[in-house]
Amino acid sequence: MVNVLLISPSSMPLFQVEELLSDKNELLMPNFETPTGLIELASYTRNKLDYVNFELLDLAKELSAFHRNLADNSPTDYARFVGRLLSQVVTIPDIVGISILFSSSYLSSIKLAEIIKKKWPTTKVIFGGGHVTFYHSTVFKDSDFVDYVFVGEAEIGFKKFIRKISADKSNELSNISVEEIPGVYDRKKVNRDLEKGIVKAEFGELLIDLDQIGLPAYDLLDLETYRKFSNAFPDGAIGVMMERGCPFKCTYCASMVIHGSGIRTKSNQRIIDDLIYLRDECGFSNIILWDDLLAARKTKFTALADRIVAEGVNKGLLFSMPSGLSVRIMDDKLLESVCSLGFDYIRIMIESGSVDAQHNIVKKKVDLDKARHLIAHARTLGVKVETNILFGFPYETKRHMQETIDYIKTIDVDWIQVFSLLPLPGTEAFDQYAKMGKLDPNNIDWDRCGYSSREFDTKEVSAQELTDLVYDVNIYTNFFGNRNYLEGRYERAANYFTDMVLWKYKFHIPALYMRAQSYMQLGDTDKATADLGEAAMQIATNEISRSHWQRYGSKMPMLMDYLDASYLDLCSPHPPSIDAGFIL
Repeated sequence: MVNVLLISPSSMPLFQVEELLSDKNELLMPNFETPTGLIELASYTRNKLDYVNFELLDLAKELSAFHRNLADNSPTDYARFVGRLLSQVVTIPDIVGISILFSSSYLSSIKLAEIIKKKWPTTKVIFGGGHVTFYHSTVFKDSDFVDYVFVGEAEIGFKKFIRKISADKSNELSNISVEEIPGVYDRKKVNRDLEKGIVKAEFGELLIDLDQIGLPAYDLLDLETYRKFSNAFPDGAIGVMMERGCPFKCTYCASMVIHGSGIRTKSNQRIIDDLIYLRDECGFSNIILWDDLLAARKTKFTALADRIVAEGVNKGLLFSMPSGLSVRIMDDKLLESVCSLGFDYIRIMIESGSVDAQHNIVKKKVDLDKARHLIAHARTLGVKVETNILFGFPYETKRHMQETIDYIKTIDVDWIQVFSLLPLPGTEAFDQYAKMGKLDPNNIDWDRCGYSSREFDTKEVSAQELTDLVYDVNIYTNFFGNRNYLEGRYERAANYFTDMVLWKYKFHIPALYMRAQSYMQLGDTDKATADLGEAAMQIATNEISRSHWQRYGSKMPMLMDYLDASYLDLCSPHPPSIDAGFIL
């Protein structure tokens, strides 16, 4: 029997993890998601080999639980936190596989590998996932505790790797050769390639028939926790992936590189069986669809949706779509099929409101008029509608950014997620910034890479201007220019301010102020007065709230009656993005 421990690390950077654990900072809220890739890998392997025993350590979930119970937890550090969890592993593993989907998980995973090796010196540690797919050779320079790296998709490569272990009569994992397994690297194989001048990795074989995965290994998860808690819903949720691959070449995304340009999908029967299992056997009512390109195969998806509705599979289920819908493949009929399943919201992905940027910079090639039409059509279907906006693409000018600001004022969406572009390894944007000399691919602090800011200036926009713009556009678009409020949908506006912000951040002054305005329009003066009073109290006692007032106080005149006169001179006439020349 080969014993395998799979680990899903948190996407939270290591320095924030340490701060959360040691200082118990409640503002650091770690996310956790279903480790779909790991449980699909385990299921596929089980279906092919009957001598592999799996356990799964869901570190992201455990860190989230630590945050939820801050008051009851004693301060600790990452090594002790992980050590306690490793002590609960039932069987000493022969192999530990760590999935590093996000670059922000890299440094914590390097530390994790060291902790594992000190506890189990003979255990072999494998790194896989999106980040190391593009940094396979660097891993061995950064750590003496990682034995193998899997590049790209891992199901087929992992099966071959396990078979080699089983065939090794010496029972010594150090004797295992991976020379002939595509996408699997050890130090010897990497060094051989480097000596030949080969720096790019060979990817693992793609699994064409996704039905070979079978039912993902949900039994490895703490399903009780997933039923109670999630990032996407107020209560629990579980993640599902129906297809892999994307034919588009957006400059900010590496999905096509990792999963290929062809669309591979599970059969409709497999998908339906999985949904019924999660609903009836596991008790889930909220389903997160993680497909990179949902409904990419239109005819197949429409048939799936029709069956799900006709057979009542979606009865009692509510869906969400973090990755959103592609304007390029969507039409009214397909959108109606999507919405028929029962979504909490849909997300029409736009990223930029500039026609020139869409075609020549982002290369998403969204028809912005079509996007506006789809958003309007979705409104008629009764679903919440959201979108994403990114600023900071290579060669994106302030003119392009202003065009995006102007465009989002013309679309009737419930909420806009506004981010700074994070140049991900494997993307064209990453390569472009490297060629400009704005980032050194061999010297990046992965802990400091995020969607709210970047570390370098360009000739088009400085790092500080970009950070300010992302923050200011978020505040002006989602709060002071909130479409639900402007269109008189006051109850919907108030609910969004609560669900998107205030349940987490009670100190958020623009959210409190605009919810108060919504309550005022609804005739509920008691709630409005309470929110304004709460906002004034937060300004007086909370540093973040005070910074909100200083930056945006001129947009919140009703608060002036609730504040001491000493606060009135604190607020700026306008936020810094206006000083930078933007019209918000």
